[in-house]
Amino acid sequence: MSDMRTEEEQVEALKKWWDENGKSLVASVVIVAAGWFGWDSYQSNQQATAEAASQVYSQLVEQAALPAAEQTDGTRADMQQLAERLVNDFDGTAYAQFGNLFIARLASDGGDFDSAAAALKNVVETADNGPIKYTAQARLALVLTELERFDEALASIATVPDPAYQVQFEEARGDIYWRQGNTADALAAYQKALQAAQDNGAGAQLLQRKIDHLASTGEV
Repeated sequence: MSDMRTEEEQVEALKKWWDENGKSLVASVVIVAAGWFGWDSYQSNQQATAEAASQVYSQLVEQAALPAAEQTDGTRADMQQLAERLVNDFDGTAYAQFGNLFIARLASDGGDFDSAAAALKNVVETADNGPIKYTAQARLALVLTELERFDEALASIATVPDPAYQVQFEEARGDIYWRQGNTADALAAYQKALQAAQDNGAGAQLLQRKIDHLASTGEV
């Protein structure tokens, strides 16, 4: 009888425990399961988004790779549409930043430097430190120069963020100074860019031509 009573007591204890804790246990299992399947769904959605963005980006790059002579108004319209899709549909990703770089390029080609500057500023403000941001900074400086906003242009490239970008930044400074009529500072910036290019083993024919041109004017 004692064994039976013990079993009955155990059953009653289990029933009591279930009444007190069973519902919360089920809820916990449901929450954990929902969390797991929710995370799995999130990962799947992220992968699908990345694949869709990659496809749009690939189409854009393919169009942009066409020689300029083969790019029609329709081609440029397609590139604009694809770039805007990257910006609007994949906001907060590197693909959106690439989209803005393309929008800036197309706007610059069309002489719309205000729109180009806006797109590049968006990249500078949203991109992490790295190649995308540094490229946008250098391009923004040149676009602002076209708008004759020289002080703002120089401020956008005030410091070289990475030695790999010294050529771009110094050459951009040279272009800004040259547009201002400051040939001495322009020459100094071009020479720094040339030295950096040579140190990196990179070609610098255009830089050398700029230096030769300044020297030939007799203004420095």
